[in-house]
Amino acid sequence: MGGKGASVLANSNPILEISKLRIEFDTPRGVLQVVNAIDLTVREGETLGLVGESGCGKSVTSMSIMGLLPEAVATISGGSIRFRGKELTTLSDKEMRKVRGNEISIIFQEPMTSLNPVFTIAQQLVEPLRQHKRLSKRERRERIIEMLRKVGIPRAEQIVDEYPHQLSGGMRQRVMIALAMLGEPQLLIADEPTTALDVTIQAQILELMRAMKQENGMAVMLITHDLGVVAEMCDRVAVMYAGQVVEVAEVRDLFDRPKHPYTKGLLSSLPTENGRKQQLQSIKGSVPRPNELPPGCAFAPRCPNVKPVCEIKLPDMYVTENQYCRCWIYDTNVGGGAYGEATVAGG
Repeated sequence: MGGKGASVLANSNPILEISKLRIEFDTPRGVLQVVNAIDLTVREGETLGLVGESGCGKSVTSMSIMGLLPEAVATISGGSIRFRGKELTTLSDKEMRKVRGNEISIIFQEPMTSLNPVFTIAQQLVEPLRQHKRLSKRERRERIIEMLRKVGIPRAEQIVDEYPHQLSGGMRQRVMIALAMLGEPQLLIADEPTTALDVTIQAQILELMRAMKQENGMAVMLITHDLGVVAEMCDRVAVMYAGQVVEVAEVRDLFDRPKHPYTKGLLSSLPTENGRKQQLQSIKGSVPRPNELPPGCAFAPRCPNVKPVCEIKLPDMYVTENQYCRCWIYDTNVGGGAYGEATVAGG
């Protein structure tokens, strides 16, 4: 389960540090807070999984890292995004273009809409090489064909001049991986990279991503709602709910002893591996909309462990057994120590 493991990665330097990040959207219903003071760290060489239900803020967070939030409606209203010590939120468009596709790359979840249907594969893959590498036209073409071969695309010399609609979904996603890898990034963000693919192709794409990561030694932020993919690919996991990170743990620890009631609910909804019949549990209710968030913990209306304080005050992030959990049950004044020793993160 997972990648290198805690023993190797615990001493790795952070490559990406997100601190107290807040993102607001200006909508006809008013200003909505879609990401609320999240903290995240990606270490060198690790794969961090970012999981949660649709609408929890995972993709918005990734777009903020890339500087791709829609300026007309989205605003980073607070916090910091630092890549190798460089503050990304204050970079100009020109400075951000030097980072995007070069030091940090992204794979989007739907290759058919991410690739422009009126341009050939070569015309779309050449852009990061034009932007970031000093190569001749011939060298750029050779580099593109070489990368297409690396990601397992047959007939690369012919496919390079074809259009996206001429390729299967799996081949288009391989093209997206090739596009992301051309700049030799230090950090790859993969936003639901296998959602639209069948199971066989999904396994091939995940294995390809793992191989490319090992070859380049890059860090990966893998955004997904699929806990099976997390178990297979990730070293650590951050769980998001309603715009907040509610739990962070090494992948094995998360599956063996989840701390947050929401994480426990997610895991209890999974079928068993040994094929035994099991009454799958569901989490009652639904994720609140950004304009309908309760004053306290956002999960309180759905939580089986809810206490009066949960409905009026947001809990701190607590550290217990080397896991981070945002829940009042780990506060000794509320939970009474019944859930083990815990301290406030950063306190």
